[in-house]
Amino acid sequence: MNQVEPRNQGLNRFAADLPAVDQFVSLGEGNTPLLPLPSLARQLGLARLSAKLESQNPTGSYKDRVAAMSLSLARQRGQNGWIATSSGNAGLSMAAYGTRAGLPGFLCLVASAPLEKRQPLMPYSIGVVAVEGVGRRSKASTDNGLFDHVRSAAERHDLYLAITAHEFNPEGMRGIDTIAYELVEQAPDASHVYVPTGGGGLVTAIGRGLRARRSAAKVIICQPSGCSPIVRHLSREIPSPVIETCESDISALQIPHPPDGVSAVEAVLDSAGWATATGDNAILAAQRRLAETEGVFVEPASAAALACLERDVAEARIGAGAHVVLILTGAGWKDLGRFGAEAAAIDPAELDEVPARVDDWAEASVPGSSCTDFVAR
Repeated sequence: MNQVEPRNQGLNRFAADLPAVDQFVSLGEGNTPLLPLPSLARQLGLARLSAKLESQNPTGSYKDRVAAMSLSLARQRGQNGWIATSSGNAGLSMAAYGTRAGLPGFLCLVASAPLEKRQPLMPYSIGVVAVEGVGRRSKASTDNGLFDHVRSAAERHDLYLAITAHEFNPEGMRGIDTIAYELVEQAPDASHVYVPTGGGGLVTAIGRGLRARRSAAKVIICQPSGCSPIVRHLSREIPSPVIETCESDISALQIPHPPDGVSAVEAVLDSAGWATATGDNAILAAQRRLAETEGVFVEPASAAALACLERDVAEARIGAGAHVVLILTGAGWKDLGRFGAEAAAIDPAELDEVPARVDDWAEASVPGSSCTDFVAR
C-alpha cells in the first residue's frame, strides 16, 4: 500500500492552505534549506544573501512540489493516470510521484532536453515521446499546439493534466506556494526574492504565497535575454509577454509564450518588484561562480537568479542593506553537457608523479604552502 506523508512534513504541513485531499502522495519533498551565501554577499556588497535550495527535493527540483500536489489530486479524483509536457524536471517529478501514487503516465518531452534529464526517466514505466520543435528556437505556435494535443488526450483518456502551469493545472501548481510559506518562516526579513522564470508559474505561485503570509519581499523575475518575453513586456518593449522565437540555450527557460506570463506580471507588480534579463554567458558564469565560491552546484536555469542579481547590483537597483534570496530551482547534475570537455581533459599521471603534482598545486593554491624541503621530490 502507498505510504502517506506524516502530518508534520512536506506539503502535509500546509494542508489547510492547499487543495483538499484525503492523503498526500509524498517522497519527502519540501522543507528545503535556506543557505546563507556569505562570500557572495561580501563580493556583491550586500548585507545578506541566501539561497532556497529547491535542488534538495527528491528528484532534484522544485517541480516535486507540483507533482506531489498534482498526483495527490489525481488519486483523490480516481483518474486513470496523468499526462504532462516537460523539458526534463517536471517529467522526472511526475514519473516518480506517479509511480508512488500507483498511476500510469505519459510524458511529452522536449527533444533537446539534456541527456541528464532524459536518462533518469528510463527506470520508470511511463510512456515517453521526444517532441521536436519545442525548446531552442521554438515558436509560440508550436508550444501552443503541443499543449492543445496534451489537453485533448487528457480529456479522451481521463488523465490528470499535469502540465506545470496555472493555465492548465491551477490546483496542482498550488504545491509551489509552499516554497513561499517556508521562506517566510526561514527569512521573515527577506527584502527581494529572485526567481528564474520560464513559463511564469513558479513566480506566480511564489508571489501568491508571499502575499498570503503578508511578506513585504519584492519578487524579481529572472530570464535569459534570448527568451525574455515577460521582461520585455514589463519594460514596455512589447504589448504582451509573448515573443515569436526563443534564442536561448538555457534549458527550462526556453518558453516564448509563457502560459502564466500575465499572472507572473501581476505577481511582480503586486510586490513592487521588477524583471531582469541577462545573457546566456552571464548565466553560465554565475553557475560556475556559485560552485567555486559557495560550493553550490545548480543547473543553468537556477543560476539565472544570481546572474540577474549581479546585473541589478551593477546597475544599483539593490541597496546594500538588502536581504536577497535566490530561488535555486534545480540541481547541477541535471545539465552536465558543457562540462564534458573539461572532464575529458583531466591530465593523467603515473603513480610516482603524484607527489610532484600535489606540490605544484599546493604552491599555487594553498596559502603559506612551501614544498621546497620535500625530500621525496
